[in-house]
Amino acid sequence: MRFCRKFIPFILVLIFLVSVVSADSYIIQDERRYIIRNAYEIINDGVKDVYNLNIKVLVGSHTDSPYQKNLTFSIYPFPDSLSKDEWGNTYAYINIKELKPGQKIDVIVDREILNGGIFYDKSIYHVKADYKYFLSNPSNSKYILPGEKIESDNPQIKAKALELAKTGTIVEKAKKIYDFVNLHIKYDTDPNYANKGALSGFITGRGVCDEYASLFTALCRAAGIPARVVEGYWLEGEVKESKWTDVSDRRHAWSEFYLPGAGWIPVEPSFLYTYNGKRVPNEKYFANIGAGDKHLIISYMSNPIKNDIDVQYSYYESDGVDMKLISGEERIMLLPKDTNASKKYLTDIEGNWAQDYIQKLFEADVVLPKEGSMYKPGEYITRAEFAAYLTKAIGLREIDGRGSYKDVSSKNPYAGYIEAASRAGLIQGYNGYFYPENNITRQDAAVIMMRALRFFGKNIDTGSGYSFTDSSSISHYAVDAVKLMYELNIMSGKPGNIFAPNDFTTRAEAAKIILAFMGLI
Repeated sequence: MRFCRKFIPFILVLIFLVSVVSADSYIIQDERRYIIRNAYEIINDGVKDVYNLNIKVLVGSHTDSPYQKNLTFSIYPFPDSLSKDEWGNTYAYINIKELKPGQKIDVIVDREILNGGIFYDKSIYHVKADYKYFLSNPSNSKYILPGEKIESDNPQIKAKALELAKTGTIVEKAKKIYDFVNLHIKYDTDPNYANKGALSGFITGRGVCDEYASLFTALCRAAGIPARVVEGYWLEGEVKESKWTDVSDRRHAWSEFYLPGAGWIPVEPSFLYTYNGKRVPNEKYFANIGAGDKHLIISYMSNPIKNDIDVQYSYYESDGVDMKLISGEERIMLLPKDTNASKKYLTDIEGNWAQDYIQKLFEADVVLPKEGSMYKPGEYITRAEFAAYLTKAIGLREIDGRGSYKDVSSKNPYAGYIEAASRAGLIQGYNGYFYPENNITRQDAAVIMMRALRFFGKNIDTGSGYSFTDSSSISHYAVDAVKLMYELNIMSGKPGNIFAPNDFTTRAEAAKIILAFMGLI
């Protein structure tokens, strides 16, 4: 983690506090769209060929932090597959068959995000809750367990957590832990103290943002409060629109703790504060990130791969093999405000059986109206529409097709999505044609969704399957796909216990299918 800190001097200012009432207990401030770019160079600097380069690169995180939403991403070269770890971090896998001496591969990851400042009102201090429901989900247990550089099981850390969090509500306990960490650690970039983790920060009282974030997280976990370390970029001050800004020295780490009913609450323990020349807890950055101090999330700390990228390769002789990996770019771009960003309502879905599915996807900008403000849920979905919606659900950005298909004009609004879906192996054309206006049968939709799960590295083993009365009508190539969709509850049968494999898929059915798929990835 690169080193970053912020000192906030304070002489004497009279402050008038205004209470804020929010149904969700927080307000998002100055929410804007950004593109984050990370670029890497892989160079064969030796004199021998290398083969079968397998590149694993961090794409980003499926964030449930309230101050950031991930919109789209693009990866160059186009990945062979994706995977997600238990923390929600997504990785892309790229295979390069051969790299000759002197050749290089550029790997570029662009992420489009929506990020803002966040302010919580004081009502969160009064929330009395427990974690029985939250921890009933086994996947959440990691937020209270020790981890790499988060030694919450250390006796000294446990004793301090017990001392700090003996009484109070969850937020009051977290605030006491925050105050301690904010004052206890002295910012020190000395390699003997920097990036050593919670225990080192606790014992030495020195470190950088890693130590502040790790120690807060470890003390919270030792006190029974779910917490995690967040990694990304700290963006201070004004950034010009539509221009790249170098953020290679803005790598940063901070923390979040979980409050039932409110979700993940950010804290920034590494920003120091002085009052009349004396260091005091920085109240400004507990449960608050200012609009002028954006925190752009890249990942949640797990067991990170070095430099967010890992390269494995093979060779015939080790002598003369010299591969170099260079982190080339870390830049962000603030996108212009969309003056037409107000979202219209869909006027024809009320009362439809798929209303909730359609509305959720529409709000997430995954599906689009068919005509004007009408979704037309009863109409059959086209191959172009299905390609676009599925690509948007995964988060893949449009790709310039440059005429890959004879029947897909560059002016086709779905052309970029069709190209992305084809590159990912989700929907393929035939003999240079895509047939964008053709409809998709239910069994073909099942096959496409199985490919999408495979692209995301999901286990696609099938079990006993279904018992539809029209099972014999399902084509051989679609049998496993239909079984899998049924078992995962992505697709179900129709009245009369039939699957109707050759019926066309309606736009309502497509919404249900895609939303169920998104719940699995």
